[in-house]
Amino acid sequence: MSLVNPQKLKEFKDRIGFDQVVFSPNPDVGVVADWDGVKEFLPTSEAGWEPFSEDVYTHSGGLVSRNWVFRRGKATFILRIHVSSNGTAAARERFLSGVTITSMRRVPYVRGPAWLGQLSVQMPGTPLRTVFWIFHNVYVELRDTSGISVEPIARSLQGYMERHVSQHVSQSLPRIDKVTVSKSQLQVGEEVEIQVHPKQSQSLQQLRIEIQSNPEELDLTKQSSTSSTYQALRPGKSTVEAWLSDTKFLLMSRVQVQVDVQPKK
Repeated sequence: MSLVNPQKLKEFKDRIGFDQVVFSPNPDVGVVADWDGVKEFLPTSEAGWEPFSEDVYTHSGGLVSRNWVFRRGKATFILRIHVSSNGTAAARERFLSGVTITSMRRVPYVRGPAWLGQLSVQMPGTPLRTVFWIFHNVYVELRDTSGISVEPIARSLQGYMERHVSQHVSQSLPRIDKVTVSKSQLQVGEEVEIQVHPKQSQSLQQLRIEIQSNPEELDLTKQSSTSSTYQALRPGKSTVEAWLSDTKFLLMSRVQVQVDVQPKK
């Protein structure tokens, strides 16, 4: 959710025509792409840029993001791609929170180029140095502080996404075969192991498993790449969520299981 005050958010949305933007009503339409493919558009060492960092993050709400950062002297180039696995809502929410978190009285961005996604915003003035846009289930952040226009790479990224639009995003999500719980019922103080089993037909090297629980109910005691072991802290039904994300395609599947904790006898 956006942390900006509601008045500032409304003024910004009205100014860029956010609520007038038409997105596909079908949540299964979106970009399905191996994001390694954008590396050919990124800054090069021949142009004096040095890779600084590259990371993949998973977020609640079914969003996976990948960040590239390059440095050249004091200049920084940043590309962040956020992909939603269940429609446009999470990408739009991320866009709003990303562009409106500012200490300035007024959000500085203005409507960006019409050729960029379904909606884009930029810092006013030319050249195009900072631009954010939404295209179906993807939200892109692109910044370059060196003073060079990012328009060529923005066009290349937009073209790449347009070539990888799928009508069936849900069919491309990484698949969880099952989630096993070592004990369906346990007492306070006892341990339980939650294990995630991806479908075997997938390339396991590019998959990442994360297991989310309430730390006030279940205390993490042991962890591996596919499982987490918890000690039960209090009685009640505790929900554990397993996330399986594909670090190349930035798509994610989520499965919930419940653990029933009884009072200590």
